[in-house]
Amino acid sequence: MESETSVTPEASPRGDASGVTSSSGSLPSELTAQRVTDALRAVPYPGLTRDLVSFGMVDHVSVCDGRVKVRLALISHDASIPSRLESSITNVLRPLGATTVAVEIVPPSAAPQPPRRGTSDPWAEQVHLACARHVIAVGAGKGGVGKSTVAVNLALALARDGLRTALLDADIYGPSLPILLGIEDGAARVRMSPDKHIVPLEAHGLPIISFGFFLGEGSPAVWRGPMVSKAVKQFARGVAWPDLDVLVVDLPPGTGDVPLSLAQAVVLSGAIVVTQPSRVSAAEARKAAQMFRSLDVALLGVVENMCGAFGRGAGRTVAAEFAMPFLGEIQFDQAVIADGDAGIPTIVARPDSAAGVAFARVAREVAAALGWRHVAAAEVP
Repeated sequence: MESETSVTPEASPRGDASGVTSSSGSLPSELTAQRVTDALRAVPYPGLTRDLVSFGMVDHVSVCDGRVKVRLALISHDASIPSRLESSITNVLRPLGATTVAVEIVPPSAAPQPPRRGTSDPWAEQVHLACARHVIAVGAGKGGVGKSTVAVNLALALARDGLRTALLDADIYGPSLPILLGIEDGAARVRMSPDKHIVPLEAHGLPIISFGFFLGEGSPAVWRGPMVSKAVKQFARGVAWPDLDVLVVDLPPGTGDVPLSLAQAVVLSGAIVVTQPSRVSAAEARKAAQMFRSLDVALLGVVENMCGAFGRGAGRTVAAEFAMPFLGEIQFDQAVIADGDAGIPTIVARPDSAAGVAFARVAREVAAALGWRHVAAAEVP
């Protein structure tokens, strides 16, 4: 006689799966729908670190004599996602005794049941940031590639070309913008507005808010999960920004909770991936690009930093693989490091240097991708 078990989530399509029903008793060692669901907690969504169950994508699981069917509720514009998910799920379930694995992907329900407390759709609160025409994220697959240096000089270069620009330092695990912009005393200066919004500070004419203003000097951030999500949303939507053309967001390296929380909080116009020439950096840059693509965030392009001393070409390779623009390369220059340590970014300290010109060129490529065209002084009537 065939033994069948099934799991159907009681929550909304983005809530955790629960509610096990079984047509027969089962020994703990047998393959059951609950064991399958538990195993799926180890399967991340492609390009991200968060698993399918916590995302709420597992809509239904059924098991009958080793034959497993998993129904996922999701939407993706990446045609490779279904086959990648089926492969990952099969690899996890085979060792548990699954003889066949079928994965069905359906759109999320258009009219979900009212969510239980604590399981509301995290994407339902996503908003267009009213004060900014465009919000762009700067990310990297790994640390140490100069992502924050690129983000700072990019924002300042955009402002130098006449765009109303601000900078949000969302690198909760290692905020470095207070040092790079010479406002290490920001924690003592930051204030709240009467309506309880954070008032940004200003550095080199650029409005800025950083997690570093609130973490305390030298204190490591050990926040995880819901704490990170709440903090990122507060920073994204709880700041009294002036009217902006562009808000540049410096993300922490990697593919963790912060990029996901930011994408859930505000609509992003696009993302920039920063890499170095090394193969390791390029491999991690691919993960960052895939993460943004999985979140349906447009890829504005790749910047290859620290070229020359460590080779070159990785940025162009990654850009070609993802069919996105190559925004430019920044030559390795020890003076760029000295500029940052002094709190005067290169685009301000040495705008006519090779690095300064390169940062300006990258900024104009980004502005063009957002719909602006740089007009040289000679072109102005």
